[in-house]
Amino acid sequence: MSRRAEKGFTLLEVLLALVVFASISLTAYQVLQTVQRSNVQSREVGETLQRLQRALVIMDSDFRQMAARRQRIDGQTPTERLLIAGRDVLQSEQMGIRFTRTGWINPQARFPRGEVVAVGYRQRDGHLERLRWRYPDQAAGDEPAVATLLSDIKALTFRFYVEGNWQESYNTAHALPKAVQVRFTHPRYGRLVRTYLLAGQTLPAPLQREAQ
Repeated sequence: MSRRAEKGFTLLEVLLALVVFASISLTAYQVLQTVQRSNVQSREVGETLQRLQRALVIMDSDFRQMAARRQRIDGQTPTERLLIAGRDVLQSEQMGIRFTRTGWINPQARFPRGEVVAVGYRQRDGHLERLRWRYPDQAAGDEPAVATLLSDIKALTFRFYVEGNWQESYNTAHALPKAVQVRFTHPRYGRLVRTYLLAGQTLPAPLQREAQ
């Protein structure tokens, strides 16, 4: 048996082995932490994108099926405006909008609502909220169902395409604009703009491409 085997390892050799082991362990821990952080960030990004896509699908369905129908609000005489939008509409922090839409399928009238409903959008406490009334004519005290589509949005505004121009407000009675543009700022994706061509309307070719 050699002299080294008889003596065993020296203290210096043991310390060097511990240092090497500690270095390898630290490197492995840092790699693991990086992978975990990447997984968390990827999951957060995926969930944020899914919420945004879901919100846009709901908005697309509402705005593309906007109907030229008056609403009776709080049991009052039906309003002459087919689309109501402005800074004070629905108590929105920015702009709010409300209108009537068709195509809400209610097979065999199983649900307590019609296939034509009133909907609205507003910004409250930084949230993009969708309001839905069961019927386009609401009795006094008829409260809407409120759903939060997105959080932490800013600067919700609408524009309206009328007589060849975009305008920031819409007060026309008995008619709908040719197109409606929805704009807001998302915390991750920045400024978003959606343009909706309303049913039965035609736009110049550049605006048609924008609305698609």
